[in-house]
Amino acid sequence: MKIKFTAIVLSVLCVVTLGGCAGTTTSTSSDAVASKEETLFQASTINSLLAGNYDGFMSFGELKQHGDVGIGTFDALDGELVMIDNTIYKVKASGEVVEVPDTDTTPFAAVTYFNEDVTKSLEKTASLDALEQELDKLMTDPASFYVFRIDGTFNTVKARSVPSQQKPYPVLSEAVKNQSIFDYQKISGTLVGLWCPEDIGGLNVKGYHFHFISDDRSKGGHLLDVSFDSAKAFMDQTDGFFMTLSPTSPEGTVDDAESAIDAVEK
Repeated sequence: MKIKFTAIVLSVLCVVTLGGCAGTTTSTSSDAVASKEETLFQASTINSLLAGNYDGFMSFGELKQHGDVGIGTFDALDGELVMIDNTIYKVKASGEVVEVPDTDTTPFAAVTYFNEDVTKSLEKTASLDALEQELDKLMTDPASFYVFRIDGTFNTVKARSVPSQQKPYPVLSEAVKNQSIFDYQKISGTLVGLWCPEDIGGLNVKGYHFHFISDDRSKGGHLLDVSFDSAKAFMDQTDGFFMTLSPTSPEGTVDDAESAIDAVEK
């Protein structure tokens, strides 16, 4: 299976596979409907975010037209975004969690309509690395995208959030140096995660990326580590990718994107 990429620049669509561009078409309402159910929709690229492009350009009202679960961030990098059950939550650097209005905007997010393809009960797991090894067993096509929802009562959750940035924006690896770290114990909630294939390049983070939200919607953040005795994992395999590009360009530059991603993800 090859991934079908659809990248938007204004009203022109470029339909490509991992091997390159296959042609261009004009967007129609039928294209939009077909793209939603089995497609990961993304606002901007990870390379743009890494270089400091934190200006929100897509409203959450619009984002909700493309999915009901996902992860991302906010205008000026103001916190961690968790979308679950078509509701968007902001985990602030203070630790406070708030539901955001549809008029707020994002500079980077990835969402889809969650249609579970696999359900699995997970046994005792000591770390995020161990969890990822178990989830690896569920994935059958290395060229697909996978979205995860993992529900449970977790023994430990280590998460983070980043404070709002001021212009001129620093690159992301500098911005996260001021991150807040949260250590939660015996907490019930959900991990919302995304796995991207190796060939995703500078569009998103290859491999896993998880955010956490508690059941009472009072705690959360970008997941750094986790442990639990048992949990339930739900997986949605998606082979479509539809991206809209930011109308602005970052002022900063990143020479080594791989190292920059390692610095901000861990």
